[in-house]
Amino acid sequence: MRWAAILGFSVVEFYSSPRCYLENTLKMMIYRFEVFQDFTCIEKTIPIWLGSAFEESLFGSEPVLVEGASPWLDRKPLIKEPEDLNRLEFPDFYKSGLMPLAHRFYEEISELTEGKYTVVFPEWGRGPFGVAFHLRGFNNLLMDMVVNPDFVHRLMRFITDARKHWVSERAKFLGRPIDKGNLYNDEVNCPTLSPRQYEEFVLPYEIELCNFHGGIVYWHSCGDITKLAEAIHKIPHVEMLHIGPWTDMKEVRKVFGESVAYEKCLMPTEDVQMATKEEMERKLDEIREALDGMAYTVRADGLQVVSSVEEDVAKVKEWVSVAQRRLRR
Repeated sequence: MRWAAILGFSVVEFYSSPRCYLENTLKMMIYRFEVFQDFTCIEKTIPIWLGSAFEESLFGSEPVLVEGASPWLDRKPLIKEPEDLNRLEFPDFYKSGLMPLAHRFYEEISELTEGKYTVVFPEWGRGPFGVAFHLRGFNNLLMDMVVNPDFVHRLMRFITDARKHWVSERAKFLGRPIDKGNLYNDEVNCPTLSPRQYEEFVLPYEIELCNFHGGIVYWHSCGDITKLAEAIHKIPHVEMLHIGPWTDMKEVRKVFGESVAYEKCLMPTEDVQMATKEEMERKLDEIREALDGMAYTVRADGLQVVSSVEEDVAKVKEWVSVAQRRLRR
């Protein structure tokens, strides 16, 4: 659901003004708690998230801000030819890309909350393959894996080392140990990658980051990871695994068992906003059958305004009510 449409704020201002960001983040928390009643607690934590373009901006990509949409990624690849990798440098923790904005948000929101809230400095969440995907371009990178695999490994090596350097600088800035990490990996899915390609070009760097962070809190891909599950399971320590709409829940459960908690994500349109009560019940029964006995949560993500704000909010409330009944033990 587009929060800007519900609460009536400017998206551009939200991502550029710390005061607007704080005010409307708090309003979202209150609205979600009072209206949806979906067991999402209000916590005294303000996470700063500057959009999906954050990591790529650190290397020089330009984020695109427009009203009515989340920040876009610059569609022009920074690495047009393999030789362009040689001119890239590790991000400067204070000056590169969106870092000046990140520091301004952190400082001003910390001042505004007067120490009453925990303000979370932006994290590097996107996995190395996702960053490579956008720096090099979709078609270019897929072709590189076939005709220039050595370059792909050089690129993945550079991005992995850059993340480790940046994360170390973040820990130093905050005066705390390196936190457990996240791997946001929408670009990691089948058929974008075959299981062999994932094991060759992606898995070694994700294992390295898992060891560096001391564990991965959340491994995420909205895409189909059914055929990649056995390889993903080789990452030493994953606490929560995302299961998107296209992934086979039962097959993934066979691989991971009770070793992880599962986050089952719905298709927002057909499973929630355009679903009848009976269709909601069938989907929830299917989830419960597949994951019963496991630690799991169910959520819908990426909701947009389909009918009207009022109608869509009513449909979300109906879904929450149905879910609470069907998933109750």
